[in-house]
Amino acid sequence: MKYIAEGATITNRLLFLDGRVKKDIMGGGGFYAYTALRMCTDDCLYLSSVGKDFDDFYGAWFDENHCSKEGLFVRTPKTMYNDLKYFPDGSYIEYSIYGTKYTDEELANMRREGIMYLPDEDPEIHRLNYLTLEDCACFMDDAKGMYTSQALTEENNEIFLAHKKNGCKVMWEIPATSLEEARERYEKGGIEGLKHYLRAIDILSINGNECAMIFGVESDEEIIGLLKQLDLPVYYRVGTKGAYMIADGREYFVPMISTVPKEQEIDPTGCGNSSTGAALWAWCEGYDPLMTCVIGNVVASYNVRQYGPFLDMSESTRSEMMATAQKIYDQIKGERNDG
Repeated sequence: MKYIAEGATITNRLLFLDGRVKKDIMGGGGFYAYTALRMCTDDCLYLSSVGKDFDDFYGAWFDENHCSKEGLFVRTPKTMYNDLKYFPDGSYIEYSIYGTKYTDEELANMRREGIMYLPDEDPEIHRLNYLTLEDCACFMDDAKGMYTSQALTEENNEIFLAHKKNGCKVMWEIPATSLEEARERYEKGGIEGLKHYLRAIDILSINGNECAMIFGVESDEEIIGLLKQLDLPVYYRVGTKGAYMIADGREYFVPMISTVPKEQEIDPTGCGNSSTGAALWAWCEGYDPLMTCVIGNVVASYNVRQYGPFLDMSESTRSEMMATAQKIYDQIKGERNDG
């Protein structure tokens, strides 16, 4: 396949403050990125470790959208399924529905201690829930672009660099588990230390909070100045403000795009992942930085319309999405003369 997205498949049950419960929500960062690729092109594949019950939750979506399951590794009895418990400050804690049953007080105490995620209690199941980059390597042989959040270990870097020679561009969305190492690399080696850490990837996707942790600054102006020094394309996401595409020493800002009335925007979960997947496709297809950023934002506007991914990945949806992106691009370019 021309484009691949890899990552964990995580179904969610959402536990809201008012007592509402939304169950069987398809998700996982890699899955949301894949849905964005699928909106942009038929020529894409999802790589993930899943359980024997995968089709119970995802089968209909895959079948209705004519998606290949060639990249699925069935390794566990059950696909990951987590409760997402929300708190009054907007934060949440995530934990498996198949493990320990916690009281509301226990969960609140853990969240106050800074805990946001509780891994599977069985270390072997936890390991099997995630692919290694070695699992993915053969799929990279013919790929033009890949979305991943795999750790930048020496072993993984060797695989990335080997496939870079074959033309596979790697979009790395930095995972929470790599933020501390990235911060340490910057603190010890400055920008050059961070550049060395990122040497095996081609495009970085990162948000404002993640940059603040790494660089120790919070303003977009300061952060963008530092990101420009990395000398690689960066898709910098700033939440409800929108996103920047940074390339060749310039930044291209696109405000958050809404393609339906605000009251029809249901859930932003996965919007960062989906916009990143779309930006990968646009960049690899040769669109300029501004259009790349526009396409990322427009695809995210479909993701926000419901819980889980957008349901219709038909050619008509793709045509509508691209027409909207072209219209917004022409408007922004005309207003700013962004060339």
